[in-house]
Amino acid sequence: MSPSVTPDELRTLFLFEGLSDAQVRKLADSGDVVHAEPGWLYREGDAATCFYVLLDGHVSLHHQGGGDDLEIGRTRQRGVYAGAWEAYLGDGAPAGYTSSLRVLEPSEFFVLPAATFGRVVREWFPMAVHLLEGTRIGLTQAQKLTSERERLLALGSLTAGLTHELGNPAAALARTLAQLQEELRSLEGSVARLAPGLPEVPAAGSAVVPGDPLRRNEAEDALVDALDELGVEDPEDLAPVLVEHGLAAADLPTDPGTVTWFARTVAVRSLVAEAAAASGRISALLASAGNYAQLDRAPERWVDVRELLDAAISMLGAGAGRAVGNSRVATEYADVPQVLGHTGELVQVWTNLLDNALDALGEEGGTVTVRVHPDADGVCVEVADDGPGVPPEVLPRIFEPFVTTKDVGQGTGLGLDIAWRVVVHRHRGRLSVDSVPGNTVFRVWLPVEPQED
Repeated sequence: MSPSVTPDELRTLFLFEGLSDAQVRKLADSGDVVHAEPGWLYREGDAATCFYVLLDGHVSLHHQGGGDDLEIGRTRQRGVYAGAWEAYLGDGAPAGYTSSLRVLEPSEFFVLPAATFGRVVREWFPMAVHLLEGTRIGLTQAQKLTSERERLLALGSLTAGLTHELGNPAAALARTLAQLQEELRSLEGSVARLAPGLPEVPAAGSAVVPGDPLRRNEAEDALVDALDELGVEDPEDLAPVLVEHGLAAADLPTDPGTVTWFARTVAVRSLVAEAAAASGRISALLASAGNYAQLDRAPERWVDVRELLDAAISMLGAGAGRAVGNSRVATEYADVPQVLGHTGELVQVWTNLLDNALDALGEEGGTVTVRVHPDADGVCVEVADDGPGVPPEVLPRIFEPFVTTKDVGQGTGLGLDIAWRVVVHRHRGRLSVDSVPGNTVFRVWLPVEPQED
């Protein structure tokens, strides 16, 4: 049987010194003294069953982070407490311990069952419990919002550094490929002067290419047969390239050596063109990432919302008219004035709206349409999808914190709340939604120059 503690002993602890004699006696009768050897007294995540008060010894408090136990502090102070100290929250209390406690030398604790501790605190200090509940909820929400903001800032700094480092080699690659194309044209010209009878190599896209897959396959098969008869090596690899340049068997030279040179030259030119296109795509993605990482610039500047929308679309793996999974993103942009705004925050709004729209379409897919047009003294941005729509019971609360239509574990319910804060409070704009099955439209109106209320 565990030893008990006397009311006078509890009275020596700062935690209980303000209690009445009856309250101290009730605690003394409800708890036990527990002796603990060095080691873990409890671990974070274990069922929160007890409230611990240090009577004598040496302990350290730990929190888990990145898979490691991070020591928060050590103490020998009598009366410090740990464990299920939030039990006064009742059903809202964490089910598991929110920290770990390690005993560093043989120690003694006054231990109360969590249910008992929570009940007496609620009975004895009802006003304090209400205040603590409100403070906890407020701090939790502020911590989540601050954490998201800090992660966004960290992402912006990382992206800015990465795009800067990748920008130079990407630009060098583009210059090299452009120079290679010029050198290739010069080489073709030199060869043509040495052998005046050689045919001119056409540029990609300068001739009509069969659009029908069946006709394209027939043209490739005919070229494979023609190249094979002329003794050209690897005709199966060269035929698709020649068809891409709009060439047929009748367009080829009849000399085997000439046709080999011709086909290889066309193939090299095609490869260089593909590399140049890929290099351009890399540069465009880096530019989009740079636009996405505007958080380290001036807090407010004149921006074109269309550029920020393009950056958000690119960062989601799409582009105007391109597919994302089974869905497609289309843009309808009109000429609009620039607005005075916070770039990084607006990009976060567009990202949240686009991500929600694409998620609403699900695996079946559909179309997300982004429209931009002038409206009164501002700019209106619409993000529409042809998905199933927002449930009617959720629609009136869609911009409230922690309200989400996503499955459990797939959404925090903070994306639209953040969008509301950025648009309405930060930029003095408006954010609304209309939703019926097949047509859900989120509308953002931003004034050209926000005015303080």
